[in-house]
Amino acid sequence: MFLHAVDISSSMSWGVVDSVGLSCCEIAIAMALVTAKAEKNYTIRGFSTKFIDLGISQKDSFQSALKKTNDRNFGGTDASVAYDWAIKNKFKADVICFWTDSESWAGYHHPCEALAQYRKKVNPNVKAVYITLAPYRISLVDPQDPLSWDLGGFDPGTPRLIRMLAQDEV
Repeated sequence: MFLHAVDISSSMSWGVVDSVGLSCCEIAIAMALVTAKAEKNYTIRGFSTKFIDLGISQKDSFQSALKKTNDRNFGGTDASVAYDWAIKNKFKADVICFWTDSESWAGYHHPCEALAQYRKKVNPNVKAVYITLAPYRISLVDPQDPLSWDLGGFDPGTPRLIRMLAQDEV
């Protein structure tokens, strides 16, 4: 089971990535949608300071998926809310993908601390992949964690790499 946590905070809609002419939010939605279309078991939700159902499915087109998120870019960024939701709902993910601009400053604990709690309470073997679409010198990963990865930038090969990580092919 894949859990795609798409950053929908206000910073995700600022400006565009020059090389592709899309905002980070638009890229995140497109990449999560492409990855979901390749998988059978997935959930796509959005996070800012809350973790909400975006109602996006494999059946969505890029345009319809964007319509479901365009009016939802709000608030600060707290990636740990995805783990809090998954713990509360006992949602057993095999891979959790975060699509973000990495401006995660809100919240009470670092995402790697929330991941440790998720592993303790729900799935000790979950893999976490943080795809930073506007790379900064900030990491949401514990560098000692062999089941977590930081991926920086936008690359069309990212969904394939995520699939390889999920299947232990890397």
